[in-house]
Amino acid sequence: MNKRMNPFAETALFLALVATACSRSEAPTPSSENTPPTAEQKRAQGDEILKQMAGKLKSATALTFSTSESNERVRRNNEKVTIKLERQVALRRPDRLWFKATGDRDLEGVYNGKVVMLITHKDKVFGEFPAPPTLEETADAITSKYGIALPIADLLSYDPKQSLLDTKTTGGWQGREAIEGVECNVLAYQHPNVDFSIWIPASGDPIPKKLAISYKARRGQPKSTILFRDWNLSPQLSDETFARKVPPDYEGIPVIQRAPAVLGQPGEQKQQGQPQAGGAPSQPKAE
Repeated sequence: MNKRMNPFAETALFLALVATACSRSEAPTPSSENTPPTAEQKRAQGDEILKQMAGKLKSATALTFSTSESNERVRRNNEKVTIKLERQVALRRPDRLWFKATGDRDLEGVYNGKVVMLITHKDKVFGEFPAPPTLEETADAITSKYGIALPIADLLSYDPKQSLLDTKTTGGWQGREAIEGVECNVLAYQHPNVDFSIWIPASGDPIPKKLAISYKARRGQPKSTILFRDWNLSPQLSDETFARKVPPDYEGIPVIQRAPAVLGQPGEQKQQGQPQAGGAPSQPKAE
């Protein structure tokens, strides 16, 4: 899986972001014991369900949904903290995204194909930085350049299945479990850097219901859990949805780019973009 924070930016695009849209998710019927007897069968069945999900996501041109997120962060003193968020998301491929997060973070973000703008209404500040022309490229850039962890970034890619799995990935179908009353196929995969499980409805649209990630390669091995709700796979989203709107009394602040991305050296940072008025899931950075 692919490897993907300025304190201000992190709280924003934790993304934030996510992705999906619209084929069928009936999984192949397991063996008579309701569990594939071999690892090969589990992998084949899991990959088939993931393929169905990827097909649905790839067909999306626009969508809205909400999430409930629980994200662990490991501070530099090794203390773990849990950040809980409720997030609303709207996106339109290939280059539009809006989200608003509440809970332990108060953040609104918008991507318009040219820049990412982050706004915290509680503190009345905003910042922005230049971005690539597509959602997938932007997800990569904000992680590599700004250290922003995006637990759902791989679902934003044009081919989620390819982004989630590589030659080092093992695992597959594990069984079924009800999530908020919805019977789901549980897929669990392991990778040298990251373990992840994804719950996909056993009938109806194969749209993720839950995602759990364990970052094994990071200090403290932090975890993220995301519940998905309120999917709308055919919303009518105008350009106004993704317009950059900042109240006149808000203060612009710089967004800090990670030093390794700028200098190739640890321990240094560079300001990027002064604000103007008006194969594995993302790896989180220690606070």
